[in-house]
Order: sequence, then C-alpha cells, then structure tokens
Amino acid sequence: MNLCLTSSVTRAAQINPDGLAIAGPGALSWKAFAGRVHRVAGALPAFDVHPGDRIALLSLNRPEFLEAQYAIWAAGAVLVPINHRLAASEIVDILNDAQVSCLAFDGDHADIALDIAKSVASLRMLISLEAAEATTEAISSVPVVALATLRQIEPARMLPLNSDESTAAIFYTGGTTGRPKGVMLSHKSFAVQALVMASALQFQADSVYLHATPMFHLADFGIGLALTVAAGAHAFLPRFGPALAIERIAEVGVTEVNLVPTMLATMLDQLSVDQTSVLMNIRTVAYGGSSIAAPLLQRLMQAMPKARFRQFYGMTELCGACSTLPPERHVLDGPLAGKLRSAGQALPMTEVEVRGADGLPLKDGEPGEIVVRGPQMMQGYWRNATATEAVLRNGWLYTGDVGSIDGDGFVTIVDRIKDMIVTGGENVYSVEVESALSSHPCVAACAVIGLPDPKWGERIHAVVVRRPGTALTEAELDEHCRTRIAGYKRPRSYEIREAGLPLSGAGKIRKAQLREEALAK
Repeated sequence: MNLCLTSSVTRAAQINPDGLAIAGPGALSWKAFAGRVHRVAGALPAFDVHPGDRIALLSLNRPEFLEAQYAIWAAGAVLVPINHRLAASEIVDILNDAQVSCLAFDGDHADIALDIAKSVASLRMLISLEAAEATTEAISSVPVVALATLRQIEPARMLPLNSDESTAAIFYTGGTTGRPKGVMLSHKSFAVQALVMASALQFQADSVYLHATPMFHLADFGIGLALTVAAGAHAFLPRFGPALAIERIAEVGVTEVNLVPTMLATMLDQLSVDQTSVLMNIRTVAYGGSSIAAPLLQRLMQAMPKARFRQFYGMTELCGACSTLPPERHVLDGPLAGKLRSAGQALPMTEVEVRGADGLPLKDGEPGEIVVRGPQMMQGYWRNATATEAVLRNGWLYTGDVGSIDGDGFVTIVDRIKDMIVTGGENVYSVEVESALSSHPCVAACAVIGLPDPKWGERIHAVVVRRPGTALTEAELDEHCRTRIAGYKRPRSYEIREAGLPLSGAGKIRKAQLREEALAK
C-alpha cells in the first residue's frame, strides 16, 4: 500500500477549495495552500534533497511550518521537528544524530541556524522560511534558499508516494532527563492517529484550530493533522502567552484549542471583564499532561459554556494519544461523574493494560506499569537498538508510567515510575500529593518532588504557585493536606512562589529543574 500524509492536503483542496487553510495573518485557501505544498515538494530534488533524506524544521508556530511539513512528506523525505527551546549544542547533537541533509528555519532562529550549520557535516541545504528571496550566500559551503523561491518552481515530475510503513518523522524526546532519543513514526501511525483524532474531536470544515502549544511537539502536531483531515482552518500563536492567546482567539474566531490545564488556568486569570465573551464560541478544549481539577473545570465551563472538554493521555512513542476522557465524563455530579481524575478509556484500535514487575496483567484497580499496543506505535528509536528493546517487548510498548485500570476500562495515571518518592520505606506517588494541594483555592499550580533526607531517605517537597491576589502560608497548606492524605504523604517542606513553574515544550512541569533549584539552595 502506498500512502502519503500530504494526500489529506490534496483532499482538503478538493472538498473545500475556497475554505481557509490558514486563518489570520497570511490567510490562504486550501486550493492555494495545496499548490504551494506541491510546488515546494517538486522543487526540492533540484536542490539535492531526495526521498528518505532527513529534513529538520526549526521554527515557532507559523503557517510556513505547516507548509514545509507537508512539502517534506510530499517529497518523500523524513521530517525532523526541532525543539526551539534547546541550546545550540543540543540542536547540533540532534542534527548530527539524525544525519540531516537540510535544515529549514524561521526568522527568529536565523542566527542560530547559520551558526550551527558549520557543525553539521551532513547538511547540504538551508531553507529560510520567511526570507523574500533566495540568497547566494553560503555558510560553510551550505547554500541558503528561500521558501518563497521554492514556491515559484513548477514541479518537473510527479513525486513517488511513500509506503505506509516508511518513516514519516523522527521526533526527539527525553532531552530534559537525558540524551534525546529519536522516535521513528511511520506514515501509517500518523494516518491512523489523524483519523481517530478527527473523529474524537468532531472537527469540521468550519473548525478554526489555534496552534498555541509548540508545533514541534506531538500534542499539537497530531491535532493539526486531524484538522487537515477535516479541511478546517489553522491559526497560529508563535509563543503561548495568556493575553496573546485571548487576543488571537478573538481576532480569528477560534473554535478549537489544545492547552494543558496550567495554561487554561492562566488564561482565565488573565481574562478581563470586557473579554468575557471571547471564549464563548470555543467548541472543543483538548488537554493533556495531567487531569483537570474540579474547581478549574467549573471555572472553564462558566467561561466556555459551548465547549466539549476532552483529555488525552499518550506519549511521543505512541504517536500521540492512546486513551481519552470524553466530554460526557467531564461532569461533577450525576451517574457519569467520578472519572475526572482518570485519563479515560483506550482509543479505537488501541489496547491498554497494566502489568506487574513480572510482566503479567494485574487485576482491576491494582497499580503497575501501563503497556500499550496498536498501529500508532513507534517503529523504534533511531539508531538506538538498546533503548528500543527496553520499551518494545513482544508487540507492546512499556510506557514507564504507573497507573491502574478500573472495571469500566478507565485508566488512571498514578505517576512516572521515576517520579515515585520513597520516604521512610513508603512509596508515595507525587500526583496524589499534588491533587491534594491543587484542591486548595489559593493554589494556582504545584509540583511535588523528592529530595535527599538523612532520616527519611527522601523527603516530600512541594513547590506551590500562589494564585494572584491571595495569601498563602506553609501552615495553611499543611493543615489542608492533613485531612486529605495520610501523614507520611504530606510534604515536609514547601516553597511558595508567585512566578510560574518551569515547563517543557509540551507544557509539562520540569521536575528535574525544580530538584536542581531546591538542592542549590
């Protein structure tokens, strides 16, 4: 079977030719967008870019990212999205590991792109996403060509289609906890996920989705693919900021968003009295990274009365999500209530189990490692057989997450195996302590970590962000936890701060950084 993810662009141009592919600045119809994609793809071979080559993409969220993404696939090449928050040396390591032949970059990263090009021997071409015209300037013998120039070249021939089993992209993950690993994902994996997500999110041709979290991360990337399947409109926010997000939602008429709970909370805190109607037309709120606290859900439902809330749980190695908590379960009372802390049930064509240390399935409600199998699973880690064998076993992917499954098939994430705290001989899952802290009305966000302790082995340390305009003390937090969790689970030390917690590109809390900061004090 031959398959290319760009076929969804071709279809969108057929069924919705005059509808918007790009909403907001630089607006384009699907017909015009598809034309650009195919012209760029057809021009790449003339610049020594061929099927199977790895092409890296270093850019903030913008229309050119999406255009380059689909053009890379149409040319038969492999996409390598780069986390633009990484240091230059880390990006060089990734480019060398992936042996990229081409690097596409936006104006915000022009200086770093030109600099790191000197350190990547495999590079044969640089593409400037925003330059108005090509330049003959060479950096270490690497020519720089403008995307606008590639758009002007008529394709000389039809390009070969990809096999559905061929690698579509290599997403690097794990940079916050160790050397990044390249996750190889096939065209089939992406196609299956796009169809499943489009159905789950009920995207339509009149949907307007805001790319507000980084497009280099699969949480946003996969939803973008689903939107193209539905021939809806893509809108872009280069970097997330609560005020900027509210402004873009109002400006473009956004109907669908994907944000982690901490981002949703900051948006509500930023919303002024005269902006209360801005969020009224939001139809879908997708989120992940953690469950959503009941008080926050109540506030969100008031601000977005038309919204369907849907949580997704997954990881890069699964090409995105493997389970989902649907809108009908986002309720606080009634027969369907009681599942809000769970990550929902397995998505179609996906199996989820919980296994013990012996590799055998556990009973309902027993905590163990979550394992998953389905067509969306990764092919493996790029040039890393040892790491691949550690997580892919007998057709199942071992996630490294601790969780349980109840009798109705709802998955509850307890913690990352590496984030479990052993204090005084007792196992404490940080998520449980964080849930207790989050229920305090003055807590905007929190993270719980383990720190070395001569008496307990590890002590539980809580970093708490105070909600603006409120007062909060350690004694109040301790008393709050006293009635909600066992004594050995209560934090033994606190840090209360006004500034937010450090977040990864996926919007997850960087606990390793919090540990380093706490140990340095």
